[in-house]
Amino acid sequence: MKKLDHWTLTLLGFALLTLKAHSQDMPLSMLLIEGEGWKLVSEGHAFTDAPCADDKGNFYFSDMRSTPPAVWQISPDGKKTQLIEGTSCSGLKWGPDGRLYACVGKDKQLVAFEFPGGKKVVIAEDVQPNDLVVTHKGHIYFTETGKKQITFVNPQTKVKLAVDVGIGAPNGLTLSPDQGTLAVSDSRGQHVWAMRIQPDGTLAHKEPYMTMRTEVDVNAKSPDGRSPVYKAASSGDGMTSDAQGRYYVASAVGVQVFDPTGRMSGVLPKPSDKFMTSCGFGGPNMDVLYVTCADKVFARKTKANGNLFFLPPLKDPPPAKKK
Repeated sequence: MKKLDHWTLTLLGFALLTLKAHSQDMPLSMLLIEGEGWKLVSEGHAFTDAPCADDKGNFYFSDMRSTPPAVWQISPDGKKTQLIEGTSCSGLKWGPDGRLYACVGKDKQLVAFEFPGGKKVVIAEDVQPNDLVVTHKGHIYFTETGKKQITFVNPQTKVKLAVDVGIGAPNGLTLSPDQGTLAVSDSRGQHVWAMRIQPDGTLAHKEPYMTMRTEVDVNAKSPDGRSPVYKAASSGDGMTSDAQGRYYVASAVGVQVFDPTGRMSGVLPKPSDKFMTSCGFGGPNMDVLYVTCADKVFARKTKANGNLFFLPPLKDPPPAKKK
């Protein structure tokens, strides 16, 4: 029997999700609602990052550089509350155990906050965490950008191991709706890398699955003197996905949206000319897309529905909305 190569195996692994998710192109018109644009939901911060949500409609983000740093909660009615004070978090995700997991690069720790009370528990030390995802099994994947590494942690068994090394600057990461694929952005490159998650938590069949757009380099000249020259680095940062199988990447040019096959659906322009760190869904119906941009947080209602990965994955993702 002929042995299949990695690329063929990867396509087979993605096929089921792709077929279930859609049978047509997924342009931005299937995502955006006419008349709905970016709306300011929080301002006056120093540097925002780490958007995430819970199953009660609350949205969370971190102000990494305020004095002191803090984690904020925005309730469905728009009320803003300071949830945690004193910890600078570059990544936040809820786990199936009800704890809020966080990347604390300044302290070289991966931690979890227990509620009520907000007690901090160290999950891993001597690490350089940038961003993370937590699966419904409680497994954690986080990027260590400086090490060019993706690290896996099982808090129950205390297992910690490097599951991928070699992406130029692994930054944001997210899961497919079935939690079978891990997608990772390269902030110094042009690709989002996709890897299949194995039963033991390791990764396999790594491929550059999506190609991000980059900014025009205004200081560079093309050989013909007329064509634009584009930067090599996308500044691809925080990521999320929706229940229909799309992937979203915060980048220098805006939120880049890809369909389940890795094709570009389009780019949502940034709501601010300042640096965009991440994106994530929230709200009671998980249909509000939030972005963290330097000192502000913006949001817009969409036709999509985000994923809560601490919950078991949907066996049949809802179809993409047409109207």
